Amino acid sequence: MKIRYYKLHYILILAVCFSSSCNSQKTQQQLDTQTILNKSIKTYDPNNHWPITNFKIHIQEPRLSNPHRYSILKMNNNDHSFELKRNRDQHISTHIIDEKGISTTLLDGEVNTDSTQIKKYRLQPERNPNYQKFYQHLIGLPMSLNKAAVDTFGKTSKTVFNDTDSYKIELVLKEEIFSKHWNVFISQKDYTLLGIEIVFPDDPTKGERLYFSGEIIIEGVKIPRIRHWHEYDTDAYSGSDIIVKEIVRNK
Repeated sequence: MKIRYYKLHYILILAVCFSSSCNSQKTQQQLDTQTILNKSIKTYDPNNHWPITNFKIHIQEPRLSNPHRYSILKMNNNDHSFELKRNRDQHISTHIIDEKGISTTLLDGEVNTDSTQIKKYRLQPERNPNYQKFYQHLIGLPMSLNKAAVDTFGKTSKTVFNDTDSYKIELVLKEEIFSKHWNVFISQKDYTLLGIEIVFPDDPTKGERLYFSGEIIIEGVKIPRIRHWHEYDTDAYSGSDIIVKEIVRNK
């Protein structure tokens, strides 16, 4: 009986130790992910100004299908108001969300009721929250990767991205921006943001890969200045977002 008791006791000890080891490894993985992300956030926003930043910027956004795309963005993170002006052929569209969350869309400064133009120039007011979400997340990286936006963090690993040693953080967003599944690449050397991948696990031929470079400073917050867009499967270039250096505080 004693021999069986000791064997059972030994097995239970091993099981507890194994379980503790697994939980420790899981906790360490989560800790590493959050530590890396926090160090990157500190690199870009050391004084936590992003949540109250209020600014106006001009962005050149050439695409292969639209090489002259240009946007003027006003964004107030404090009251959550938003305005995007963009050239549409010979017209200018304005997409507005006020501090009360009410969406309005204008064409050449007026409300447009032409259904053909509304469809062609994407003037539906219900599109405005998606525009806002897109710019808040992309311009606000890595600060925008917070509990309000991220559903779950997956695996974090070391890899090489654009010839640079990096950390790869896999995550799932609560709301999709093209996709809910993103890979974020952070430099191992200085914790700067190198780029992201927007992926579709069920279709590896879909997706985007973005390469980041340069920086501007808005109210003490560093922002990646250039994003080059590439196809995920072929890495073929598809467009760029280039923030013009002249930054105007949004009054």
